[in-house]
Amino acid sequence: MTFTEDCPSGRSQDLTYVSSDMVTLHRKTFEEIYGLIGNCVDAITDLQRCEIFITSTERCLMEMGNLGVANSVQLSKIILLLESWLNVVPKSQEEMDRWLQQANATTYLVWAKTKSGKCNG
Repeated sequence: MTFTEDCPSGRSQDLTYVSSDMVTLHRKTFEEIYGLIGNCVDAITDLQRCEIFITSTERCLMEMGNLGVANSVQLSKIILLLESWLNVVPKSQEEMDRWLQQANATTYLVWAKTKSGKCNG
């Protein structure tokens, strides 16, 4: 098609035509999916720090045991701190699982609507 052929006022239809390969999302739907995935990325970053801390603390405890260092007060504090961090990781993983399931459900709903031809997301 030339620039003016079948185009009102010489305007290209490519600017307004939505191809069948394209899915249009409502901003709210896009922001919901983007926010859920963003939350997961943030949680993964936090979990990496947790894993580093947990691994370092476990290594420190093993070294203390191997060296025969037995300051029971410090050892108790380290163990309590380690236990609290070990509780953080599964909770974060559960949150991430919930967020990803919700993002997947929203994406699947949009996909199903577009496949049926009823509407775009």
